[in-house]
Amino acid sequence: MPEPPQNINSPLFTNPLETFPGLSIDDLNKYLPAIRTVEDMVMTNDHMKEGLFLAKCLAGLKQVPDQTMDLIIANPPEDPWNSTDGIGQKMTLQEYYQWNNSWLAESYRVLKSTGAIYLFTPWQYSGMYHGLLSNIFKVQSRITWRERFQSKSEQSSTWKNDTSDIWFSTKTEDFLFNQQVVGLKSNEPGELNNKVRSNLWLDIPGIAEENGKISQKLYNRILDASSFKLNWVLDPFMGTGDVGLASKQSGRRFIGFETNKDHLLLAMKRIDKDQS
Repeated sequence: MPEPPQNINSPLFTNPLETFPGLSIDDLNKYLPAIRTVEDMVMTNDHMKEGLFLAKCLAGLKQVPDQTMDLIIANPPEDPWNSTDGIGQKMTLQEYYQWNNSWLAESYRVLKSTGAIYLFTPWQYSGMYHGLLSNIFKVQSRITWRERFQSKSEQSSTWKNDTSDIWFSTKTEDFLFNQQVVGLKSNEPGELNNKVRSNLWLDIPGIAEENGKISQKLYNRILDASSFKLNWVLDPFMGTGDVGLASKQSGRRFIGFETNKDHLLLAMKRIDKDQS
C-alpha cells in the first residue's frame, strides 16, 4: 500500500516575503541548510541516529532498524491524502484503513519487545484504531482526555464533544510501565498497585486552554510512565515538535518525521533553542 500523496517538495512559502509564524529570516538561514531527509537516515541496530527528518511516515519508518524504539507517540492525520498536486485524489475509507494498517505494522517491527505505542484519535476513528491495534499489538488501555478544541465545521447540534481517546498498546505482555517491566514473573501481585494511574485524564489542560496546542503535561505523563532516560522515542507525525521537545527535556533520544517544511523548521528551532 503506497503512502498518500503528501507533497514534501512543495514551495516553502506561498509568499516568500512572509515567514511562517514563529520563524524569522534568520531562522530560515540557520535551519534550511540543516534539513535532513529520509536519504540521510542510514541506521543500524548498533549505530542509531537522533534527528528530525523531512519524510513521510512509512518511508521514515522503513529506515529504522528492527526492535530499536522504546516508545512511539503518534497522532495520525485524519486526511493524509491532502496534496498540493493531488487535489481530488482523496482516499477511500478502505485505502485509509490499509494505510493505517501499513504504518502500524512498521511501528510494531521497530518497537522493542518491552516497547509501547500511544495513539491519539478523535472519537470518530477510535473504533477503527482499536480494531487495527488489536490485530497487531496488545491493547492495554483506552485513555480518555479532555480535548476541548473544535473547529466551526465540527460544532455539534447535539452533545458537545469534550474528549478524545489515546490507545495505549504494547508489543508484548512484558512491557515497561512506571519504571518497571510489567509481566515479569519476578513481580509479586500488587507490587505495581501503588503506582497505577487512572485512564481518565481530566486533570490535563485541554487544547483550547493551551492556545491550540496539546499540553506538554500530557506528553510528560506518557514519557514518565512508559520510558526511561536515554530511551528512544519516535513520533511519525511530528508536526511542530511537541513530542520531540518533551522527549529532549526529559532526557530521551528522539526521532521525528514530518512532511511539512514549515512545521519541520519550527520543530528544529524549538528543540534547538531548548537544548542551547
